[in-house]
Amino acid sequence: MELINYSSNQKKAIEHGAGPLMVLAGPGSGKTFVITHRIKYLIEGSGINPAHILVVTFSRAAAKEMKDRFEKLQGKSHVTFGTFHSVFFSILKTAYGFSAEQIASDELRYTLIKELIKKNEIVNEDINTLSGNLLNEIALIKQDN
Repeated sequence: MELINYSSNQKKAIEHGAGPLMVLAGPGSGKTFVITHRIKYLIEGSGINPAHILVVTFSRAAAKEMKDRFEKLQGKSHVTFGTFHSVFFSILKTAYGFSAEQIASDELRYTLIKELIKKNEIVNEDINTLSGNLLNEIALIKQDN
């Protein structure tokens, strides 16, 4: 696969050797272009099985855009595109048999915390702020463990 229409930095990213690659750049700078062409290069230039490629983005919209652009460039393939949440949920589902019903939504966690505050008669002027603060503390404790 010949790379003739790319800048030197784009070519360097597209032809990056083995291992993960993180592309950091500002909006509209060509990240999606580079990543989709890198995927194509991995498949065509390096013989990587498309089913062994995982592309992770922050938002559903970005994952869909990346997948759509790649399929326009390469056609349908078995490359996996997803968000951090969707990828990790897929792992939980596959490895441990989790279903969406077993994972509490943000709204449910918030409601449960509010109910516990009320049930335990914790006095606070702003139950909504207290609920949010408690959920943040729980998240920090989970990170530390």
